[in-house]
Formats: sequence, C-alpha cells, structure tokens
Amino acid sequence: MKPGKSAVWLMLLLAAAMRVQATEMFMVGLEQLATQAEEIVQARVTAVVMQWNKDSTMINTYIRANIVDDLLGPDEDHEIIIAQPGGRISGRTLHVCGVANYSVGENNMLFLFKDPKNPASYQTIGMYQGKYRIYTGTDQVERVAQDDAHGVTLHKRAADGDSLETGNNLTLEEFKQRILKYRNGQ
Repeated sequence: MKPGKSAVWLMLLLAAAMRVQATEMFMVGLEQLATQAEEIVQARVTAVVMQWNKDSTMINTYIRANIVDDLLGPDEDHEIIIAQPGGRISGRTLHVCGVANYSVGENNMLFLFKDPKNPASYQTIGMYQGKYRIYTGTDQVERVAQDDAHGVTLHKRAADGDSLETGNNLTLEEFKQRILKYRNGQ
C-alpha cells in the first residue's frame, strides 16, 4: 500500500473510533418557556449532589436551590430540587448532552416543570434552555444569559418564523417583566 493511502486509512479508522456525542432538540423561546413552565423562579444553588439510581444503572444529579423570587406567586416552599440525568461518581461518568450545568453559589432564573418520576423535584424546560444564569454586566447591571451547551444541535420549528426571542442579555428586571407579560397573554 502506498504511504499516502496508509495515512488516509489510519485517519478514517481514528475518525470511526472517536465517540460522537450529540443531542438534537427544538429551540425553546422565552414566550414558550414562560407559558409552559409550572414554576418560574430566581434561585441560588446551595448544593449539587450526584447519586446512583436504586438499581445502580443510572447516575442522576440533584440540584438544591434557595428560592429568591417566585414569579408565579408566593409559595410555601423556600427551596427547590431539580433532577437531571447524568453526573460523575467514583470515577464513573454519565455525560448527557444538553443538560444544564450548575455550580454552588450560582444565581439563576429557572423555568421548571414537575419531574414526572418524582413529584418532589423539578426539571428544566428544554434541558439547558430553561436555565438562565444571572451575571453582572460591564454596566454593573444584573443581566441574564443561557449557557452554551456543547454537543447540542438546535432546530427551529417552521411556525417560529425568522426570529425567536431568547431573552439573552436582557437586564434581570426587563427579563422578569417580559416573562410576566407572556404569562398574562400580552
């Protein structure tokens, strides 16, 4: 075999051996997040815990957060638990493309629905799309932004038209006002 062909075969073999990680999902705009959420809260993460399921076949991550502001009205709960698949335990990793990443101390806006398998916890709508990190902009004003998700391909629905509002980089107050506007059907 010629040296050039050997290199091509080697590259093809290496490419085939590489794991491809990808998740495809539809884009979820701010209006859809606001109208479909069962809970919309501003919350600060207090703990991130990873656990095996009861059969030790699946790693799940549980995020505990203190509610700073409940946009859908006062609730007796001051804490919320978010469940999502994936995590790392004792050197074993289950990576799920598209889930939101959480860190203790983070302040976030969250669009949530009740976990169908565990009514004591919630999940984010649209996986990472339902989590907006609150940060202080260069203008010293609190703003919101979704994190980038690696390994995710987003598709627009034909009905969404050319633009889909995400709310990224709005001030926190503008963001909350826009959410309430959508909730009230305006």
